[in-house]
Amino acid sequence: MPMRCGWRQALAAAALSLALLPAGVQAARDEAALRACLRANQFEAEVTQDIAITQTDAGGAVKRLNGRWYWQRGNTVQRSMLKLTAPAELNGAAYLFINETGRETFWLYLPSVGKVRKVVGATVAQSLFGSGLSAFDLKFLFSGLIGGQFSYAGQATVGKRSGERWRYLPPSAPDILYDKVDLVIDDIWCLPIKADLYGGVPWKTLEVDPMSVAKQNGRWRAGRVLLSDLRAGNRSEIRLGVEKAGSALPKALFDPRKFHRQP
Repeated sequence: MPMRCGWRQALAAAALSLALLPAGVQAARDEAALRACLRANQFEAEVTQDIAITQTDAGGAVKRLNGRWYWQRGNTVQRSMLKLTAPAELNGAAYLFINETGRETFWLYLPSVGKVRKVVGATVAQSLFGSGLSAFDLKFLFSGLIGGQFSYAGQATVGKRSGERWRYLPPSAPDILYDKVDLVIDDIWCLPIKADLYGGVPWKTLEVDPMSVAKQNGRWRAGRVLLSDLRAGNRSEIRLGVEKAGSALPKALFDPRKFHRQP
C-alpha cells in the first residue's frame, strides 16, 4: 500500500536520530520502509554534542544538569558516554553505554564515590544523577530503535504536525524495561515526535518540541525534548546542542576503565 512522504526520528534521543525522504517520494507503509527511513537519518559514525537537562519533580523542586554527550556507531557496535560539568557536586560524573553485537552494558562513575560501577538489573531504571532520566532512558532515547518489531497503527497528529502512528515492541532482554512503545513519526521529518512508553501500564511520555527541529549535517534533529514520568510525577526537559562530527573520538572515551578520566 503506498503512502505519503516518509516519517522521521529523534530521541534519544536520543534522542533520537534520522534523515528526510525527498519530497514526493512514495514509500510502502511497512516495517522495512520505516526502518530504512530511520537508518537514513542516523547520526554520523562519531558525534559530540552538548546536553542540558532540567528536571522538575512532583513537588516542584528543580534540578539542572549540564554536560557533553559522545557517540560512536558501527555496524554491530554502539557506544555512548555522557560526562557532566554541572552542578558543581556532580562535575566529572559520567555514564557509559556499550552495545556490542546485541549485548548491552552500562557503567557509572560518581566523583563522591570515586570508582566506576557496573549498572545492572533494576538499577538501570533508577534516576541517573537525580535528573529524572534513568540509564535506560538515555540509552533508549539516543541509541535508536534497534531490533524489536514495528507495526503500523494509522494516521496521527501531534499539535499541528501530521504523522504515522507505529507500535514498537522491544526485543526480549532482562535490561529492557519497557514492554511496548507507541510512536508518532512525523510525515516530513521521519522523526519520532511523540512516544508513549509502557511498562505494564503507561510509564513515560516523550514529546519533541517542533520549534526546535532543524537540519544538521543533512539530517533532521530535535533540539528540545520533554520527558514526563507518569508514575513519579517528574518532568525532564532535555536540550541538545549542535552535533559536532568529522573527527575521530579517543578510544578511552568508551573504555570502562578509563572513560571517567577523559575531559
